[in-house]
Amino acid sequence: MTNLFASPGAPSLAGMGLAATLVRALTGQKSLYTQIFGLCKQQSQYVSTGDAENLMTVLAARGRLLEQVAPLDKELHPYKGRWQQVLDGLPGKDRATVGGLLKDVQGLLAEILAADEVDKAQLVRQKEQIGTEISRTVSGTTLNRAYGIRPRT
Repeated sequence: MTNLFASPGAPSLAGMGLAATLVRALTGQKSLYTQIFGLCKQQSQYVSTGDAENLMTVLAARGRLLEQVAPLDKELHPYKGRWQQVLDGLPGKDRATVGGLLKDVQGLLAEILAADEVDKAQLVRQKEQIGTEISRTVSGTTLNRAYGIRPRT
């Protein structure tokens, strides 16, 4: 009988207990993504207020959490792109548990990515506004110099 779950780097069903492996890895990801999503909310606040110092602190904390996600992601990599097949091969109770965790993880990841896109767009707008202000200031100074007008002190 062919093992549907066998792929390079995938643990064998007999050796590790696929459901237990998936539950452990997905639970870990869910916990980390929940923490990252909490930091996203802080990040958005700091982006809105232009608080660069606290924004850098939040980004560093997110980076540390993402470092913890990486090994879990690597462990789940053999199953990505074929989750339905994996779920279909699990017993009913395990299928429901793994499916629920998978849905939670994917939902959190989607929320994180959406929040990051909003923050990115806001940062781009802020950058453009600052660039416009700098150009306006430089142009004003250049014009004043061209006409011999001295800036007020």
